[in-house]
Amino acid sequence: MMTNSVITRGNPAVSHCAFTFDDGPMRIPVDAWLDALEQGGARGTFFFTGEWFDRYPAKAREMLARGHELTTHTYHHRRMADVPKAIFFEELKLAELAYQEATGRPVPTFMRFPYASYREENLEWLREWNYLHIEGEDTVDWSGPPSAQIVERVIPKLVNGSIFMFHANEIAKETPQAVKSLVHHTHAKGLAVVPISELLHADGISTGKRSWQVRLKPTLQGSFHSEQWKSVAGEDELRKLAADSLEWGNPKAPTGSGAYRKWLQALSMQVESDGETRFVARSFADQHWAYVRASVRGGALVLDDFATKEAHADALVYILQWAAHEAATLGCEWIASTQDMRRIHKLCEQLGFEAEIVLQEG
Repeated sequence: MMTNSVITRGNPAVSHCAFTFDDGPMRIPVDAWLDALEQGGARGTFFFTGEWFDRYPAKAREMLARGHELTTHTYHHRRMADVPKAIFFEELKLAELAYQEATGRPVPTFMRFPYASYREENLEWLREWNYLHIEGEDTVDWSGPPSAQIVERVIPKLVNGSIFMFHANEIAKETPQAVKSLVHHTHAKGLAVVPISELLHADGISTGKRSWQVRLKPTLQGSFHSEQWKSVAGEDELRKLAADSLEWGNPKAPTGSGAYRKWLQALSMQVESDGETRFVARSFADQHWAYVRASVRGGALVLDDFATKEAHADALVYILQWAAHEAATLGCEWIASTQDMRRIHKLCEQLGFEAEIVLQEG
């Protein structure tokens, strides 16, 4: 049911329901919640704060890979009914940036207000960004009741299209046990537990996505060691880059069995792109220290992918310096990236580069 951008339930003609979880545990792992769902083949939707995405980016990517759905719950878990419009949108934007940087994906345009704290005006503001607000049946697990009490409360409401609001935090410690039991009850009732987007789709509601990028003017300054940057060409160079960069802790790089072969294949595909693409690596002291894949689109040099051996932000300065020289050579008006947006923006501020974080068109 949809009222004024607020969704409270799904299509009553379809045999499915949604288990949703708010907050994101700050002191205990989320694994117990995931295990409780997955043991019964269920997939959950997690409304997490931007702070959670910033703390646990690897876990966010893992949860998505495991088939769960993640979306936002403001950045700082504020009572949104109490904040002015500027802070309202700042909370949404910060949460979106954290989500996008953690997952590498655009942000789904549905969210949940912390504490169910909102006023009518907040819903009007949400519509400006084409957002939906998801509510549902309150399981009251936020008060920390025993699992049997949660189960008893929820069972009578396990019907087609129902949405349940649970929590994933240190207070709702009994919730995983309750969820494990409730998933069995959904099976008995012939209900599938699906992500919110799937529930909405069955009701003819399509969810949108939003994506940000940082863009900066190519500014030449300081010393640039052009001799350290070379195109990645030839099998030997590619193999060495794959071997070196696999050790960097790059979240995009595979781990486990066959990691090197998979990573070499992924990097090879970057080389085989069209003539508009640049794939370069920075090397000195007989080892690689960074790589960048960039392409020219719409008058901008777009940094499609990059990684550095060192994790500190200053390693990013070398990439920005390379990008500034490359963009100037190609006559590009802007340099753009959807990766590390907030770090790049802050570095540009410190370097005196003109930069802004803007919504991507389309």
